[in-house]
Amino acid sequence: MAAGKVPGPQPRRPPRAVAWWEALAPWQQLLIALPPLSAFLLWLNLDLFNQPLARSVGYGIFEGGLATALLLVATANERSRRQP
Repeated sequence: MAAGKVPGPQPRRPPRAVAWWEALAPWQQLLIALPPLSAFLLWLNLDLFNQPLARSVGYGIFEGGLATALLLVATANERSRRQP
């Protein structure tokens, strides 16, 4: 052991699904994540919040884009944290 180095826990490898997701290019992640997130948020606005259909569609697209952007930022952050 080198001087000044304190042994710590070894970093664990991420699950295969997480490793696969992080290996995708951001544009691929966007194409995969945007449609289901938008559909889920459309349903949420339509059913849970009782918004009219046209407004729910708009909210679903807008909020789906925001949720996808947050997912891409979180993925990039986690990927950079794992890489030396």
